[in-house]
Amino acid sequence: MARTFSMRLYAATYWVLVAAFVYSIILFILPELDSPEAAAFLPILAGFSIAFAVAAALATFWPAAPARPRFWLVALVPGILFLLLNATFLPYSLSHPIDPGFTVALPLVAGVTVLVIAGISAFREARTGGIDRVGVRGRILTAVVWAAVAGAIATSFVGAAVGSAGGGVAEAPTTTGVVTAENTKFLETRLEMKNGEVLGLFVINRDGFGHSFTIDALKINIQLAANSTTAVAIKPTSAGTLEFYCAVPGHKEAGMVGMIAVR
Repeated sequence: MARTFSMRLYAATYWVLVAAFVYSIILFILPELDSPEAAAFLPILAGFSIAFAVAAALATFWPAAPARPRFWLVALVPGILFLLLNATFLPYSLSHPIDPGFTVALPLVAGVTVLVIAGISAFREARTGGIDRVGVRGRILTAVVWAAVAGAIATSFVGAAVGSAGGGVAEAPTTTGVVTAENTKFLETRLEMKNGEVLGLFVINRDGFGHSFTIDALKINIQLAANSTTAVAIKPTSAGTLEFYCAVPGHKEAGMVGMIAVR
C-alpha cells in the first residue's frame, strides 16, 4: 500500500516540528546554558526532539507504516504531550509576537493541529486500504495554514528586530534608573522616586528569551525582547508603592518582581 497524501503530510509536519525544536535549542537554550532554567530545559527539548524525529522517520521510511492504522494515532502522543506540557505558556507567547517564543509556539500549535487532522485521516486510510480522503479542499486548507504560519513567523522576526521602544508617559524624565533582568530574575528589586517626578527607567534584558515589564497600577505592560534594552517613562499618580513584575507565566514566581517606593 502506497503512502497517501495524509500520510506524507503527517511525516512532513513532524519534520517541520523537529526543525522547530532544533531551532529553539540553538537560539534559546545553548546560549543560556549557564542559566539553571535553560539547563533544565535542554534534556526535555532534546528528548522530545528525538521522539519527534523517530516518529517522522517511521512515518517517512517504515515500509509497513501505511498498513498499520494504530501507528498513525500512537505516533501523535509526543506532539500532543508536549503541547499539553506547555499549555500554560502558549497563550502568552502566541499573543506577543515580539516574544522570541512566538516563533516556536506558533509552528508547534499549528503543527500539532495538522498532525491530528492528518493522523486521523491516515488512520482511516490505513484501515480502508489507502483511499485518500483529503481531496483538493484539504490540500488547499493545509497550504493556507502553513502560509499563515510562515507569514506570522516573518512578522515576529520584524517585531523582534524593531522591539518595544518605550512605554508609560510621553514626558521627559526628571530622574533615571536601571532594572536588569537576568536568569529570570530582576537584579534590582527596589527603586525610589518622588511623587511628581518622571522616572526614565532603562530595563535591560540579558536573557536569551523575552520578558515583560509590567506595572498594573499605571497600565504599563512593555515587552522586553531577548538581549535588549528598553526605555520606560514612569509617572506615578500618588505617593505609595508600585509593584513591577514580568507577566510571562511563572516568571514572577521565579523572582521577577520588585517595588518602586514613591515618596
